[in-house]
Formats: sequence, C-alpha cells, structure tokens
Amino acid sequence: MSFIDRIKKAGLSQNEGALSCAVAVLSQDGELSDLERRLIGLFRDQFSPLSDLDETAFKTALERAERFVTENNLMNSANIPAYVRTHLAPLMTQPKHRAELYRYAYALAMADLTIDEGEQVVLDALLQTFALTAQTRQAAEADVLREFYTLYHAIAATALGLIVVTADGRVEQDELDHVREARALLEPIGRLDDLQFSLAFDMALNVHDRFLLDSDNRQAFLQNIVSTMLNTRELSLQAFEYASAIATADGDISQAELDTLQALLDTLKIHDSDGEAIFNRYMARVRTIDGRPR
Repeated sequence: MSFIDRIKKAGLSQNEGALSCAVAVLSQDGELSDLERRLIGLFRDQFSPLSDLDETAFKTALERAERFVTENNLMNSANIPAYVRTHLAPLMTQPKHRAELYRYAYALAMADLTIDEGEQVVLDALLQTFALTAQTRQAAEADVLREFYTLYHAIAATALGLIVVTADGRVEQDELDHVREARALLEPIGRLDDLQFSLAFDMALNVHDRFLLDSDNRQAFLQNIVSTMLNTRELSLQAFEYASAIATADGDISQAELDTLQALLDTLKIHDSDGEAIFNRYMARVRTIDGRPR
C-alpha cells in the first residue's frame, strides 16, 4: 500500500490530525520525549478544538497520533508535504482551523527558541497547502511570540545559567543549584514560581543538551538569542550578575568560566564601570582559580 493510500485509510479525527501535526513537528529531530509530550499538551489551546477534550480523551488522541506518525514515517521530512496535502487538508476545511494549526505548529517549533530545518519543512507545507496569506502567517507568529513571551525569555535566561555551569566541562552541584537559587537576580525567571521555573529549566536543559554542547553554537546562542531577548540595559546587567553569581557559587572559578563571562560582557555590550563593579563584587568571594589559590 502506498504512503498516500495509508494516509487516506488512517481515518483520524480532526483533533487526532492536529495532534499528529504537533507530533510531526517535534519528531523531526528524533523520537518524541516526555518533555515534548508535555509541551504538546501545554500548547494545545493554540488549536481551539483541542481545548474541549478532557485529559483522558486528549491522552488517547495523542497516543493514536503518535502511532500514526511512527507508522507513516513522518519523522522523515520528505513525507511531510504529501501528509499535509492528503490528510490534514481534508480535515482542516475552515480557514480558522488552518490558521490555528499553523499557530500551534509554530508555537511548538519555537519551544527551543529556534526553527530548525525539519520543523521549517512542516511549517512551509502548512503554509503552502492551506494557502495561508503572509498576513495570516505574520499574525499567527506574532500571537505566539506575544503569548509565550515570558516562557521564551525564561528559557533563554535559564539556558544562559546552564552555559556558565558547563563552560569548563564539569558540572558542579553548587553551581547547578545556583541556576535555581540565584534566579531572583534575573527578572524573566525571578518572577516565576517553582513549578513554572521547573518547566523553564527542563526546556532550557533540552535546548542546552541538543544545541549548546558545541562551542560555536554556544557563542551563536549568546549573540543571537540571549542578546536579543535580554536586550535592555537593565536585563543585560541582570544577566551578567546572574552568570557571575553562578560561576562563583562554589568559591572557585575556571578560566573557561572567566572567558564565558568576558564573552557575555562583549555580547551584551557592557563595557563600563557597572559591569566591572558586578564582576569585582562576585570575584571577591572566589578563593581559587582552576583549583589554585588566587
């Protein structure tokens, strides 16, 4: 049976179709994780019909959507255009639902703060097959960025903390604990309660482990994400203080961590006495550098 014949035989409901799209977006880089399943549920209000499902019905629909994506190899982006054309298009006949499904897919793709190649294939297929106008696309993306502004900024801030913790290739528990404990220093995460921060931390850890183990990616993240999202003078100083607090939490600082702090000063364009004062305040509690007495 051909791919298109299998799609037509699947007989998914509209809700299951929307969830299959959500799964396809997040499966482009591999098997769906538990965190990604949580995100599919957390963002489900972007596609309004999903809001009417109780938790049991939602879980059942998601399980069927996952099986569908796996059985039809939608992790392979080459299969995405045919899937959208032959399955999703007949299910999403109302312009409102087509726009909402694009918004849902975009929100999920942006959960790691960037759109990768496979995710872009899904988004492009939705735009083209649904014949969404540039105005509709721009409105949907603006709605997502506005609605999840706090979450996206919290992920960027927390990922910055994780970059500092792992700068020297070691993960010290004191520093890792300080990613949580020092969050009051940085407004986007300082206002979160423990449950909200836990989600931001898990999402930031996912971003870190997928993209930020590579030094070039780390630098690009600082330049393109951190500097864009923490783009006021106040937030820049807060971000540098947060990073300095984490780097010096255990009384030792490595040369790699010092280099990261210097890179952050350059990225955030803090070249004045304010940055120097923050640095000196936290360096005052440093007893050793790379394990050697100062």
